[in-house]
Amino acid sequence: MRLDGQMVIVTGAGQGIGYAIAEAFARAGGVVAIAEINPETGQDAAERLARQRCAACFCHVDVRDKESVQAMVRDFEARYDRVDVLVNNAGMVAVGPSVDFPEETWRASIDSLLTGTFFCCQAVAPGMIRRRSGNIINISSCAAMGGWPMRAAYNAAKAGVVALTQVLAVEWAQHNIRVNSIAPGVTLTESTQKIVAAGLADQRGYERRTPLGRLAKPEEIARVALFLASDAASYITGETIRVDGGWVAYQYF
Repeated sequence: MRLDGQMVIVTGAGQGIGYAIAEAFARAGGVVAIAEINPETGQDAAERLARQRCAACFCHVDVRDKESVQAMVRDFEARYDRVDVLVNNAGMVAVGPSVDFPEETWRASIDSLLTGTFFCCQAVAPGMIRRRSGNIINISSCAAMGGWPMRAAYNAAKAGVVALTQVLAVEWAQHNIRVNSIAPGVTLTESTQKIVAAGLADQRGYERRTPLGRLAKPEEIARVALFLASDAASYITGETIRVDGGWVAYQYF
């Protein structure tokens, strides 16, 4: 699957799933913006892709800030003329008991995971509507489809991303804009490793709970994103594709 000449923005692409998606898209011929709040990781990711002779640049953005998002999209469009594909991946994972979950952490989680996704979709929509062409891929989670203890904000936000995906897909289909989401299972990223190291999650427990018996690799999520961005998925919109090793399907005890 090729994306030759496609102009792509991937948020939260400095590491983990976001970087894997940016790398897959760039290797498929896309021109990719690493949209990151952290200049160090964002610039490093863009340079890593450049060393692979891929077309990539770093764009600073705080997806929680609407003006920051709009400025990022304006700058990208001024440089590359358009946004063909947007991947909303930026976010955070906060773990803690719901009874005393801090308000500021709740708001930060919802803002980065859900509100930021909406702001980014809003920012690219006018250009996509004008050109009658566009592709938006939102990264949700299989956590959106069940109750995970101590992850109230994360699960609620990711469930919101699924609903938002459906609303925008139906609303913007008349403009030939496709909107889909991916719900990864537990994926072996830097974030997951930190949570495991802090004793807030059990990697072996995750592996036992997953029918395929292992965590996802970031590149496995990226391959599904590449499919959704390609013409091979030209009649798919409003869908959430689970890439979870059978996690949600497994209902035994």
